[in-house]
This record gives sequence, C-alpha cells and structure tokens, in this order.
Amino acid sequence: MTLFDSLNDWTLFLLIFIAIFIVLGLAEFVRNKQGWPPESTRKFVHIFVGLIVSICPFLFKSNIQLISLSSLFIIVNWTLLRSDRFASMHATLRKSYGTVYFPFAILLLSYFWWDKPISFILAILVLAIADPIAAVTGAKGRTIYFPWRDQKSRRGSLAMFGSTFLIIMLGTDLLARAYEATFFIPFPVLIGLSIFTAFSATLAESISFRGSDNLSVPLVTFLTYEIFLINYTHGTLPQLLLWTTISLAIFALAWNRKAVSSSGAISGYLIGILVFGAGGWPWITPLVFFFASSSILSHLHHKQYANRNILQILANGGVGAIFAIIYFFWNFPPAIVLYLGAIGAATADTWATEIGFYSRSKPRLVLSKKIVERGVSGGVTVMGILGSALGAFIIGFLGEEILMMNDLLLPLTIAGLTGSLTDSILGRFIQAQFKCPSCGEQTEDRYHCDQKTELIFGSRWIGNDMVNFINTVVGASVAYFIWMNYG
Repeated sequence: MTLFDSLNDWTLFLLIFIAIFIVLGLAEFVRNKQGWPPESTRKFVHIFVGLIVSICPFLFKSNIQLISLSSLFIIVNWTLLRSDRFASMHATLRKSYGTVYFPFAILLLSYFWWDKPISFILAILVLAIADPIAAVTGAKGRTIYFPWRDQKSRRGSLAMFGSTFLIIMLGTDLLARAYEATFFIPFPVLIGLSIFTAFSATLAESISFRGSDNLSVPLVTFLTYEIFLINYTHGTLPQLLLWTTISLAIFALAWNRKAVSSSGAISGYLIGILVFGAGGWPWITPLVFFFASSSILSHLHHKQYANRNILQILANGGVGAIFAIIYFFWNFPPAIVLYLGAIGAATADTWATEIGFYSRSKPRLVLSKKIVERGVSGGVTVMGILGSALGAFIIGFLGEEILMMNDLLLPLTIAGLTGSLTDSILGRFIQAQFKCPSCGEQTEDRYHCDQKTELIFGSRWIGNDMVNFINTVVGASVAYFIWMNYG
C-alpha cells in the first residue's frame, strides 16, 4: 500500500489545495525577488497546476473532489482577477480571463467525463504543456497572422501541433499501460489519432481570444480524441476521415470566396467534425443544408457572400453541436429533436431575412404592427414569415427522412417560426443598436467605417449573435416540448 492509498480523498483534496497555493506563492516570490516577468510566472503556474490536476484520476476514487476544487478556484481566480491580486498568475500582455477558463474546463471534464481517465489526462497535459510551448515559441515567430482577434504566429502554431502530437502519441501508449487497457491501437491508427487531435487542438488554440484557449484547447482535444477512437472501434473511421477531407475543402473554398472569415472557417470546420463524429452523414446533412442555403440566399441579393465569423458560426451552430455531443456520449434520443430544433430555428430566422428581402411591402414590427424601414431590427414581412416556415419545414423533412424520426414536420415548423419571431422581438426591444460617428448610419455592429460605434439603444452585451443564439435555444426547446407532448 502506497502513502496515497492510505489517505482518504478529502485529505488528498486538502494536500492538493495546499500544493496549488505553494505553486502560487513560489510564483509570487520569483516575480518579486528574482525579477521574473509576470508572463513567465503565469506560465510557471499554468504548467505546474496543470501537472497537479493531471494526476488526480490516479489519486481520487470519484470526481467529487476535483469538481469541488475546480469550482472553488473558479471563484478564487475570478475574485483575484477582479482585485488585481497575484500578478504572477493573472498578468499578461493583454487582458485575459484564462485563469477562470482553466478551472472551468477542469470542472466540465471532471463532471461529465470522469469515467474516461486517459482522455481526461491527455487533454489536461495538452493544456499544461503544449499550450505554453506554443506561446513561448510563438513569441519568437516573425510570421504573424490574425485568425480572429489575437495575433498568432506560424512558428507558435507549428509548436502547438508538434507538442500535442507527441503528447497524444506517447501518452496514449503509456496511459493505456498504466490503466492496463484491454484494447490495442495499431501504430498507423495511433499516428492518425495523434495528427487528427493535434490538428484540431491547434485550430482551437488559433481562434481563441483573451485566454479562452484554456477552455477550448482541453475540450476540443478531449472531444476529437474520443470521436476518433470511438469511430475507429465502431468501424466508421473511414467515413470520418472522408468528411474531414471534404470539410477542409468546403471551408477553404468558402474562405476563398469570403463566405466566411478565417475564424468562421476554422470554427465551422470544428463544429462539423464534432457533429459528423457524433452521428455521421445523417447528422451533418441538416447542418450543411443550413449553411449552404443561407450562403446562397444571401449571395443572391447581396452580390457578395456574407463574411461570417466565429461568433456567427457559434451562434447558429453551437447549440446544435452541444446536442450532437450529448447524443454521442450518452445515447439520449431526444437530443436528435433538440438538435434539429436548433438547426431549424437558425434556418427559419435566416430564411425569413433573406426571402423577406424580396417582399414588395415594407416590414412591420411584430407586436405593434408599425411599418418600419427594411433592415430595422424587429421588422417582419408576410413573405419573410412564409420563408421562415419553409426553412424549418425542410429541416423537419430531413429529420424524418434521414434521421428516421417520426412526427417532426409540425414541431419543427412551429419551433422555427417561434424562434424566428423571438429573434425579431428581442431585436426590437433589447438588441444593441449603434450609430456610426463617421457616416451617421444606424447599425448592429460595434465597428463601422473602421471606427467604434456609439450605443444608442438596447443592451451593449446583447448583439445580433447573442439574439441568434437565443433563437436556437428557443427553437430547440419548443421542438422538444411539442414532440414530447403532441408528437
């Protein structure tokens, strides 16, 4: 019996808690006494805390201690961040919430997937080791690019890929031996697993903003690792790899045609991987239909594609991806309806806007029926409502024919309409409206004419993307309610 075996879980909890604060104390000491820059001490804390967390599956019999520890540090880190304490942990060259995202990622992984220790440990190791290596290496890189809001370097991204690849390849074998796993992964498959996971983690890191890589990197690492392995064991790996190739080609073309921005292409690819990995061709078809039809309809009258970014992609496809993940890991059949409800609402809202453009009558506000100019938030037309219903109906049809779910046409049509109308009502009463100081145009964007716009109405934090996100949540909820009670 080892020393750790003789200690109960809460004693170990206390020891780990003390160990983390010792790491923080050492970081503060070397910052104040040795003159280490805050960026270096932050990475010191990041690495050692990550290594401490990575051994927790070997120490604890259940996840309750790690859930408690991560929840506690979410509160502690948020408090310290707001009070500007512990510069060794929080100080960066830019404002960052990474110290809050870090324990939040651990909370999610430990709560939902404690029963998958190998994947859990590898995800934490990638966060603890590969991410800092990428940051240090990237700081010396000369080739800079902006996939979203934070600058990245090619050298840093290559370092992220290479270090993640090694962690996955070596760690999978070592941890399988440690846990005496009964499955055997052929070497070529292990190489493919490492490349697939490293590529996805690198993309996730590239579009992260203000420390959100501390959340996105471990989650994407864990999910893509599990998706690859489970598709391999189920014999569907060739289909996943085929979709990966097709998806890369689709988003490369979309980016080249400026249908999506760099961040939009990367986030769209990752969402597509998660959805396809969860359910294959039947699940990805409604999502592909939504993005393809929306881009085409938008292009028909705008004469150029809408350059969708990561926020727009997540607002319309993020909720659906969550339900795909739920179905994948817990085989929860209603998740299919929830997924289709979210996609149906996104389709309905987009089609309402794009088809409503061709209406000869001016739009009216939903509640007051007041006539407004085209483009004003909250305005709807009869043609737009019909387009909304048609878009949701098609998603319902695809659900019945491809996903083999019965009685979806009516629930999906009503859910899509409800979500679209909710979008219009929120757009009228609480969505932020801005005024450009240069041209004087009213807009929903925070920047116009390369200048920051002035808020004239609504909540600054509820923009069009947040309204679209709420729309998909409402659509999923309504579809599920109708299907469960009247389907």
